[in-house]
Amino acid sequence: MSGGADSGGEKTEEPTEKKLQDARKKGDIAKSPDLSATAAYLGLALVFSFAGPSMINQLGEILTQVFENADKISSQALGTGGIYVVLGFVNSVTWVVLPVFIAPFVAVIISVMAQQAFVFAPDKILPKLSRISPLSGLKNKFGPTGLFEFAKNFLKLIVISSVVGLFVSSNYDDVLGSIYTNSQTVSQMVANSLVRFLWLVFLISAIVSVLDYYWQQFDYKRKLMMTRQEITDEMKDSEGDPHMKHKRRQKGHDIASQKMMTDVPDADVIVVNPQHFAVALKWDRATGSAPVCVAKGVDEIAARIREIAAVSGVPIHRDPPTARSLFATVEIGQEVNPDHYKPVAAAIRYAEKMRKLADRKKYD
Repeated sequence: MSGGADSGGEKTEEPTEKKLQDARKKGDIAKSPDLSATAAYLGLALVFSFAGPSMINQLGEILTQVFENADKISSQALGTGGIYVVLGFVNSVTWVVLPVFIAPFVAVIISVMAQQAFVFAPDKILPKLSRISPLSGLKNKFGPTGLFEFAKNFLKLIVISSVVGLFVSSNYDDVLGSIYTNSQTVSQMVANSLVRFLWLVFLISAIVSVLDYYWQQFDYKRKLMMTRQEITDEMKDSEGDPHMKHKRRQKGHDIASQKMMTDVPDADVIVVNPQHFAVALKWDRATGSAPVCVAKGVDEIAARIREIAAVSGVPIHRDPPTARSLFATVEIGQEVNPDHYKPVAAAIRYAEKMRKLADRKKYD
């Protein structure tokens, strides 16, 4: 009974390529959101590593000018050309902070492409009752996927909170001391601290994202596992209706038979079991290779081979044991086996003798 359950109901089989492709078309793919978040942290860390002090210094200068000229700027902003003053301020700030948005965006796009997660799936857009079903929600929250997500997020919260606490406490004295230094030194210190913090966050996120990536791959395959019956049904659907499959095979057989019959006139000899078997052999003397089977058949096809051979003047050699053996062991286009060299050589000698006799009769 256990065997029957396994073959019918338990999902013990790896998903087929078709199952994976169908799932992808529906938008079901294995992707790690944490990997994209890690890519964003990397982009931020790189930006602040190379341009952090300069960006913070420029922002500081812009804000300093705003505060020092607050009365003048406010009167201009409320005047007739106020919109241009506001746009000028926004434009200045935008160009300074633009790399902060571009670098993470590009990094996230690259991470999504690396996961092959760009999929347009209308099924994900259409509303479905299953998405608002309480049972589905409970299953997602308390199933293996939900429990893993809870444990992962809880671990991230603890680790990142601990890192932030340690980072702030270790830099507390530097922050207090910066009150008595100039703005450029402060911007440099803030940039350096921010860079160290971002690299720490990136490192933690990278470790979590690697674990999450492998879990997502495993969970994705787990959800798509199939029963043996599903695989059997898929194979039947792929192959199509048995009647149509038989018709396709018959059509292919007919085409192969037609091609085979066109090669019979070029054969050197036809080895036959007078009524049932016929094998056409061709020998290329220039290459020195063994004779090749160019056609073979049984019953009606054998009779057709004999008819074409008779019309084309191809000698027919009667050797029932060899004919049966050749038919059973040699495929069309293959050389005869060494075991058949001796009887096949005798058949070719017989064919050459028949051709010589036929040539003499022409001249007599």
